[in-house]
Amino acid sequence: MEIEGIIVDIDYVTEEGRSIIRMTLRQGENIFSVYDPSFYPHFYIAPSTPAITKEMIEKVEISNDGERIKPKSVEEKEISIRGRKSRVFRIETLNSKNVPKLSEALEEFGERYEHDVVFWKRYLIDKGISPISGARIRAREENGKLFVEEISKAVIDKPLIKYICFDIETYNPQEVPRPEVDPILMISYICDGLKGVLTTRKIDNKDFVRTFSSEKDMIEEFSRIVRENDIDAIVGYNSSNFDIPYLIKRAEKLKADFAISRYNTVPKQEHHGLLESVKIPGRINVDAYHVAKFISVVGASEKLQRANRFTLAEVYAAITGNAKKMVDRKNIWQIWDGSDADREELADYSLGDAVSLKQVYDFFIPLEIEIARVTGTTLGEACISTTGQLVEYFLMRYAFDNGEIVPGKPSEQEIDRRNANPIEGAYVKTPEAGVYRSIAVFDFRSLYPSIIIAYNIDPSTLSRDNNAEYHEAPNGVRFLKKPEGIVPKALRILLKERGQVKNAYKKNPENVFLGARSQALKIIANSFYGYLGYARSRWYSRDCAGSVTALGRDYITKTMAAAVAAGFKVLYSDTDSIFLLMDEKTKEQAIDFMKKYNATLPETMELELEDFYVSGVFVGKRGAEGGGAKKKYALLSESGRIKIRGFELVRRDWSNVSRETQRMVLDTILKDGSKEKAIAIVKDVVKRLRDGTVEINQLVIRTQLRKKIDSYDNKSPEVSAAKKAISAGVKTKDELEGATIGYVVTKKGSSISEKAELAEMAKDYDADYYINHQIIPSTLKILKELGVSEDELKGLGMQKKLGG
Repeated sequence: MEIEGIIVDIDYVTEEGRSIIRMTLRQGENIFSVYDPSFYPHFYIAPSTPAITKEMIEKVEISNDGERIKPKSVEEKEISIRGRKSRVFRIETLNSKNVPKLSEALEEFGERYEHDVVFWKRYLIDKGISPISGARIRAREENGKLFVEEISKAVIDKPLIKYICFDIETYNPQEVPRPEVDPILMISYICDGLKGVLTTRKIDNKDFVRTFSSEKDMIEEFSRIVRENDIDAIVGYNSSNFDIPYLIKRAEKLKADFAISRYNTVPKQEHHGLLESVKIPGRINVDAYHVAKFISVVGASEKLQRANRFTLAEVYAAITGNAKKMVDRKNIWQIWDGSDADREELADYSLGDAVSLKQVYDFFIPLEIEIARVTGTTLGEACISTTGQLVEYFLMRYAFDNGEIVPGKPSEQEIDRRNANPIEGAYVKTPEAGVYRSIAVFDFRSLYPSIIIAYNIDPSTLSRDNNAEYHEAPNGVRFLKKPEGIVPKALRILLKERGQVKNAYKKNPENVFLGARSQALKIIANSFYGYLGYARSRWYSRDCAGSVTALGRDYITKTMAAAVAAGFKVLYSDTDSIFLLMDEKTKEQAIDFMKKYNATLPETMELELEDFYVSGVFVGKRGAEGGGAKKKYALLSESGRIKIRGFELVRRDWSNVSRETQRMVLDTILKDGSKEKAIAIVKDVVKRLRDGTVEINQLVIRTQLRKKIDSYDNKSPEVSAAKKAISAGVKTKDELEGATIGYVVTKKGSSISEKAELAEMAKDYDADYYINHQIIPSTLKILKELGVSEDELKGLGMQKKLGG
């Protein structure tokens, strides 16, 4: 039979000592499980001397956990290692778990390669399959199972992915719920037109609520909903850290069936780099919290700049502009034990979580689908990967397609050595602090990728041969002009496709997948430079990364000089962008400068207009007279859009009241140009703080406890607050260590550390602290550029101004 569809999940099973690839494939409304026993785990050995033969390797036999292990087959091949054709042996084994030990034993014959490539990834690479793009399989049926006879790539334009968004509410008399004793109260869900709340207490007046006689029955009903609705993606928010592990533990305690995989197994918790993840065989685990954080870090959604913290409520508000229904989460147990009306409110809140999550998922998932397509990985893997991991997987696939062996992962000692020898960064021209009018901002389209392509920058093209034709970077490093390296070759294809996709998207702006693919291509292409300089990279090269930044510095300084020659004043520049003061210049003159300068650049490089801005605020550098800080500014475009970089409102270690006050001040300065209105805003907040009318939840300061609490030398406010909570029995060390905590500076105590208490324990606040250490510092950064003094903001009179 022939099947064509998307690969929802791929892993492997072990049968009779053999590792066998298993794929879960969706074709329209149908799901198939397909196995491929013809593919074996393998790795390579590059022999250290010509005397080493295939027969010598074939004779090697080792013991692993009492089992005798030897190569299944050995094949001599010619393959490229860092651009040089090399003799290697391709060694197959029966079981994936034997690869590390067998490859280690064979190191006496030479250097090993690709022994650290995960088996299912190895399969996708070798077969040239991109799971979410689609696969075409000719299969045979045998003993009720489907086996691959032939597999090739396909193109599925609009993949059907059935998903369920869910959330749980738990009993929490200790605020932090304990799965060993605290039950799950509600499970909310929405999928395929169905939505509801499962619970264990009767709740009237809510037709979406279904009541069960026990928590066990409720958990098993959720499992049934997942199975009977044939769900592909199980979507939660922070669900890999909380919801799914909690469900696993409660189900285990209650002996409930929580086998929600397609293969009748319980989800498995795993580590994925620094992240906690969950594997659900046959399905996709999507933790939208990880997705939101990733998209924010790469700057792929301007809307996310509105989120101060990555709670579901804040992310939902940022992308929709609406507020979701909220309850006091720390008091959920009291709401549950309260009145019928209280439980009705809790049911509305619970369902609201699932409904809000669906909108968050719908907003983010097109980009994640396109990232998976561009890199050729699974959707589940794309949703938990860093940019470095995505670039690595893309390069591994591209290396295989071009007959290049994949370099090994570096050792911890090598990582330490790389980190100890940092690479010089980009050029930055800091601005003169102040408020400016009429600014044109230009930036290079994909500057670093363009440099890599133009100069053929790749670890394999490094040249010390004076007779060869080469490019030379300003740091003296040379790169062969030919042949083209894997890294620039891959980037050339990515940038070419992005150009085509951008043009198509301009003609069809309603196509969200075209827009998402353009973003995905940009994210991956712009991450190549960082990957070359990343200490854990397989393709790390200090010479390569250092040459890219050296060339970047050279191009940006030449661009600034050209702008000055054209009669513009350069206000600021950073990495790949320049900010020009228009003064008497027209937009047409700015565009003309850009076009003329582009004619002098290499083919792959182009200066683009980002936007014309009506006004901008650039703040001063700490301790500097008149000098501006880098990456710390706010701009107002002609369309009314405000672009903010580097201010406290995008940091979580400042209180909401300081962030919001700063945002209001920025809005007023940029839009109204009124210093007086801005001062009035600050004075009003200062007054409300002194009057005690600001709500405590607006004063919470958040920070992460990254070490063991007892290992901190200094008595910082967050550590002091944590220790008080432990002494009071409100929290345990396990709950706090590694956690992001919120604390409030209260009135009781002589120092800030003594005054700090966890937000849930705080009964009052120290107004002077918030005025002097939060409100004034965050707003004075801006207003001092207008000649406003600290005393004036506090309402204590005016000092001599520098200007108005």
